[in-house]
Amino acid sequence: MINKMKKYLFDSDSISDLYDQSSKGHLKIFEKLSSLKDTDDVYISILTLYEFEYGYANAPDEKKMVVRKKIEDAQKDFEVLPLPKESSQLFGVLKKAIKDSRKLNKESVKKHNIDIMLAATAMVENCILVSADSIYVEIQRLNSKLILENWFKGNSKR
Repeated sequence: MINKMKKYLFDSDSISDLYDQSSKGHLKIFEKLSSLKDTDDVYISILTLYEFEYGYANAPDEKKMVVRKKIEDAQKDFEVLPLPKESSQLFGVLKKAIKDSRKLNKESVKKHNIDIMLAATAMVENCILVSADSIYVEIQRLNSKLILENWFKGNSKR
């Protein structure tokens, strides 16, 4: 029997919790990550780096060094996936579906752009999206191609 390789894509919050040992999710994420097979691949999105850089720019001076280390560690520890152009059409379809299902106006739906881009990337790249964010459960209901794992298991803080 051949073991099938799995591909995982972490959302930004999961990566933040992984690198924050005081976070409630740290140990669970670390243990699950450690239990993966050598043949499994784990990625972060370029969007995660964008979000982390925004966090760095807004961090008070006394926290900037900690945030910079997280950014550097994430780039060292994980392969960074670009935004595939194939996911742009899926992004449009998913964004419209969320807008319609929640009856959101154009401005309100914008706050989910990064989440929707991440979900579209996971689907196009055939990755399991690792997140505890409820928006992804909703996206999964709208498109069953999204494979989602919540490594917090009941301790979701989102």
